[in-house]
Amino acid sequence: MGEILSLPFVQRALLAGALVGIASALLGSFVVIRRMTFIGAGIAHSSFAGVVIGLLVGFDPLISAMIFAVVTGLAIGFFAKNYRIEEESAVGVFFPFSMALGILLLGFIKGYTPNIMGYLFGDILLVGKQEVYLAGLAFVLTILFFSIFFKEMVFSTFDEETSRVIGINVDLVYYLFLFLTAFIIVVSIKIVGIILFSGLLVIPPLISLFFARNMKAYAILSATIGFVSVTAGLILSYFLNLPSGATIITFSFIALLFAAVISKIS
Repeated sequence: MGEILSLPFVQRALLAGALVGIASALLGSFVVIRRMTFIGAGIAHSSFAGVVIGLLVGFDPLISAMIFAVVTGLAIGFFAKNYRIEEESAVGVFFPFSMALGILLLGFIKGYTPNIMGYLFGDILLVGKQEVYLAGLAFVLTILFFSIFFKEMVFSTFDEETSRVIGINVDLVYYLFLFLTAFIIVVSIKIVGIILFSGLLVIPPLISLFFARNMKAYAILSATIGFVSVTAGLILSYFLNLPSGATIITFSFIALLFAAVISKIS
């Protein structure tokens, strides 16, 4: 263990992964409670078009993916709020469109594009200082958001109309939540990839639901499980020489199965 922790690329991956695991699980705790899991998957897959646009025009794919994902996430929220369209239906439009756009634009890129698989499924070797800084920023923004708006999130989640009556700016909290979700999705691309991110967003909160007795404990336990899942998955992927993203999600899924069995027995 001491040997692998001395490797710079492992240090970067573990640090970025731990920060991302905590932040995504915190956001995921409300994604699950609000039944918005499809939105997480939709925004994640929409970032594929942003990645391809970046590769096509010679721009940083991570930045272009972030812009595209944030715009898509806010657009989904806007249509859901203003046009009486269910969030799932809005995702059902933007999800296939953005993937189709990415596939179409991919055909215009000349030559071999080996990085595409890394963006789709994650690659521990691709984690650099930029990803660590972005993961740190995502972590800080997420902690700040929940420190300021935790009560508002809880109230608006369970009773939106009453929340509006008592003066909570429900729309502001909702759009900030979507923005952070889109942001953390793109930051996580190098860790677990576009295809697998929804597992990182959803599985730790689902495990937490088996054991938590109130919302604060639920959110904290979700973050803890997210941290453990990413860290353990990355270490296992190194020792077993397996893809990091797939190992993290597989480990999380097995943990979910164990949690379900334990909750049934106890």
